[in-house]
Amino acid sequence: MIDIIDLNKTFNNKVEAVKDFSLKVEKGEVISLIGPSGSGKSTVLRCIAGLETPDKGKILINGQAINFRNEKLARKQRTIMGFVFQHFNLFSNMTVLKNLTVAPVNVQGKSEQEAEELAMKYLKRVGLEDKADEFPSKLSGGQQQRVAIARALCMNPEIMLFDEPTSALDPEMIKEVLNVIRDLVEDGMTMIIVSHEMNFAREVSDRIAFLENGKMLEIGTPDYIFNQTENQRVKDFLDKVL
Repeated sequence: MIDIIDLNKTFNNKVEAVKDFSLKVEKGEVISLIGPSGSGKSTVLRCIAGLETPDKGKILINGQAINFRNEKLARKQRTIMGFVFQHFNLFSNMTVLKNLTVAPVNVQGKSEQEAEELAMKYLKRVGLEDKADEFPSKLSGGQQQRVAIARALCMNPEIMLFDEPTSALDPEMIKEVLNVIRDLVEDGMTMIIVSHEMNFAREVSDRIAFLENGKMLEIGTPDYIFNQTENQRVKDFLDKVL
């Protein structure tokens, strides 16, 4: 479903954020990207989503290469992906319901009624149907992130990309967001998750990739990464964060 081949991305002509990164993700597979801050995890995700243009390499979705040089085509290719950011990125001047309906109406051409029915379906799924008429500023961080997930689901994506979805949350709010992601995992949604929640990554992932300095140093099942790897750098990292 996703095939990343020799991805490279440099910023300001000197900072090599991603170096020769390759990864194949099968339909229904959940991959977590872990590693220290600045290791290139979020840059990989942003390249897949088309928010950054790689300097070298290819990203294929369902066998079709993303055309980064044709914005109209790239935008169409991105419609099968839902992206959930660290900081929610909700429209502060719109109600929760409007946040969820604006893209289905303007991008997919749905009627207002269709979009609202879809929005209420996913708000109910994340436990926030009673917040439809609230503005984001009235919600907790955990509620805002659940709204952001519902908004992504309203586009009926085949792939969900999560970039540190709990990093901006207070500890007591993290669980409610992770529970929503767990439900999507059980549904068989294809996902790539950048996370510092190691126990969560171990629980939900089919495979985990460890990155450092833009390179993938190790990849394997959660059992392999946490219990069997011989890579000393991976061991040192996990010893510090677990």
